Amino acid sequence: MTTTAGGAQVLFDGKPAPIIFTSAYQTNVMVPYEVQTSTNIEVTYNGLSTSVWGVPVVPAAPAIFTTDATGTGQGAILNQDNSLNGLSKPAARGSVIQIYATGEGQTSPQGVTGSVNGTTLKKPVLPVTVSIGGIDAVVQYAGSAPGEVSGLLQVNAVVPQAVTPGSSVPVSLTIGNAPSQTGVTVAIQ
Repeated sequence: MTTTAGGAQVLFDGKPAPIIFTSAYQTNVMVPYEVQTSTNIEVTYNGLSTSVWGVPVVPAAPAIFTTDATGTGQGAILNQDNSLNGLSKPAARGSVIQIYATGEGQTSPQGVTGSVNGTTLKKPVLPVTVSIGGIDAVVQYAGSAPGEVSGLLQVNAVVPQAVTPGSSVPVSLTIGNAPSQTGVTVAIQ
């Protein structure tokens, strides 16, 4: 992954971070695995630099990706047959869904910032739980998404039989003690 885009760089403790997206108003970067309990951030643009500011770092900050990239609504979730979950393709109770998220924190083995996951899959050090429709789901797998950039978390969870079917039900992910954002849904039949 590139660490410079459109003349912009974001540095954590003096080291450039991989840039996912940049525009005139926003730059999205991956927080390096190497940061610990705090980090110093600096932004440079065409040779100009901001002041350095210190930021505390938490062990995990999970966030489920959503299909419209707003952070709420339909989650970026695949059904057991790998189809995109949604109102036209809801998941069956008892089936396994794949939830895609970020913010898993440290992994074992250690994640490498900006690398693409190969055959050695990394799992979060902290415990991962999932709730679907307010009911705890069995997590079958939580770890790196094969063939994707380190930091993309894939969580495979079984939709509980007790979930009331409906057009959309809330889904949440907790890593350690940190919950994902509210307002993310999954379609259940």
